Amino acid sequence: MRSAELMKIALKAGEIMLRSGAEIYRVEETIVRICESYRVRCESFVLPTSIFISLVDDEGGRNTAFMRIRDRKVDLSGIDRVNSLSRRIRKSCPDFDTVRKELEQIENAEKHSFPVRLSATGLGSFAFTLLFQGSIYDSLVALVIGCVSYSAREVLTGKSLFSFLENLLAGLVTGLLSTAAVGLFPVLDGYKIIVGSIIMYLPGVSITNSIKDALYGDLVASMARLGEAILLVTVLSAGVGIALLISAYRR
Repeated sequence: MRSAELMKIALKAGEIMLRSGAEIYRVEETIVRICESYRVRCESFVLPTSIFISLVDDEGGRNTAFMRIRDRKVDLSGIDRVNSLSRRIRKSCPDFDTVRKELEQIENAEKHSFPVRLSATGLGSFAFTLLFQGSIYDSLVALVIGCVSYSAREVLTGKSLFSFLENLLAGLVTGLLSTAAVGLFPVLDGYKIIVGSIIMYLPGVSITNSIKDALYGDLVASMARLGEAILLVTVLSAGVGIALLISAYRR
């Protein structure tokens, strides 16, 4: 019974961290740290889409569990809170009910609302366009286009469609609106607007984490994450490319 409860807690902690975009080595370390805090030997193997845990009792028997992870995002707050909880568990070894309740609080913590995320996307598009030496007018147009493309992307996210289609739509909407804006106001620089508007969708965290995983020896997870990031960038670029082809054809 104790082993089963500990397994559920370790799986939940790993699930939250992996769904939040944590590095593979960090997820494995956290799972092992939690189990060994209760003097239970543990082996964990984590991939970007799954978690394997095996608890070893005093007699050498094994209790193994597996969890499939389908959706992932970037939530640094969730990673930090679970990591901090695992370190507190090592120090004080609280009872399982206390740990379970805190994990539920972390999992159900209120996320940023849509207006906040939309505002951040628009301001990010504005700032990046300026960074790439776009004019103030380019940046203002990028702000509007960034907000529209993000809203369209959220519509697909709400329908639980795969992320590749979401990025394709974001690139397509960004490209179409940018070329339309340049057609109306030739003084604008369409390429700088496009770059500033889509850079928010680039999987920079995934690429960084894939490199860190490789440095820690998790080569399978590293290649999987890097491959996923490359595919996301390719699909995003394809959306923009389709929009540019449509614009060129109309001319």
